[in-house]
Amino acid sequence: MGRKGVKNMRVKKICMIGAAAVLLAVGIGLYIGQNRLPKPVYQPIKGFSNMCAYEGKVYAGINGPYGEGIVQQSSIFTIWEDKVYYVEKVQEAYESLTDELLEIKRSDMDGGNAEVLADDVFLAGAGHEKLVGDKFFYGYGYDDNYRMQYAYVDVNTKEKEKIKTSRIDDILGYDGNFIYYKGVDEKEGNILGRVGIRNGKDETVASYAEVDEEGYVESVSFADGVFYCLTLAEKTDSYDYRTYTYRLQIRDGETGKVEKELPVDFTGSANYSFLVGEGEVYTVLQGDIAAVSLEDGSIRKIGSLKGGEYWGIMHFLPGDGYLYYEAIAETDEETGNNDYFYRIPLEGGESELLNEWFTV
Repeated sequence: MGRKGVKNMRVKKICMIGAAAVLLAVGIGLYIGQNRLPKPVYQPIKGFSNMCAYEGKVYAGINGPYGEGIVQQSSIFTIWEDKVYYVEKVQEAYESLTDELLEIKRSDMDGGNAEVLADDVFLAGAGHEKLVGDKFFYGYGYDDNYRMQYAYVDVNTKEKEKIKTSRIDDILGYDGNFIYYKGVDEKEGNILGRVGIRNGKDETVASYAEVDEEGYVESVSFADGVFYCLTLAEKTDSYDYRTYTYRLQIRDGETGKVEKELPVDFTGSANYSFLVGEGEVYTVLQGDIAAVSLEDGSIRKIGSLKGGEYWGIMHFLPGDGYLYYEAIAETDEETGNNDYFYRIPLEGGESELLNEWFTV
């Protein structure tokens, strides 16, 4: 073979290698493109109850303690994008829960254009129903181990999918890519986890201690890609939870790593409730209604619980300049009441009593 033939073969070989490299690069690019997740979109999680905060106002369903009444005959509802999502059921109390499968409906604010989104809602009103953006999550029944099974409906397409995991106790959020939750794994114990909305992959983000052990997460919320975990830091020999000390840990939603722990001791409440919003966490500290900075842990006193009140339950921040909360107290001998619903200015001041009743 002459020099010219050898040269041509070399050129062909180089061209083939170059073409292969281009195809490989294109293949890698397509693979990465197909597997690249969209940018997360964080929406507020809307629970279902007999009250709801929306667009600066408080709305009330049947038996709701306070708010502008909705026209739908329901005490299990929420509002989002000028639509009312509701179970057409009047629930007197938690004890009136039924295992009958019920419908979740959606209608305009005036009750028009009602439509059924799901017809297999199990234990409606027990806290399993959550609306996040375009997804409605709910429980549809127990598995063989009495673990709640969850499904979701896309409120735009009406398509329903079952979430194929038995580890979920409470759905915390959804960002368009993952469903975030608090739950339990048979081997790992208590966990924070997430499920891929496209591939259904269930993965553990973090595991934490058992109940009453240091490191146990008493309560948790999810917002803007992070978990806000009220974590047991120190316990006493007493069985009174008001003597326990908790710290608020902020965990990355992807890795579960503790990014920050606020230097604030949460003590003095029977069962902690908190709200995260506007760069602060709102809760009760040693009888004071307080706003704790998420930046440095500095505390801003808003007000105080009344005499005899020992448990403050944070409800919502509608955007009207008030914090709405509930307080449990010793039973008043004159009125027979022990449950009080208030609002208080966010900048601080006196609480305004909106309603009171007796809770067993």
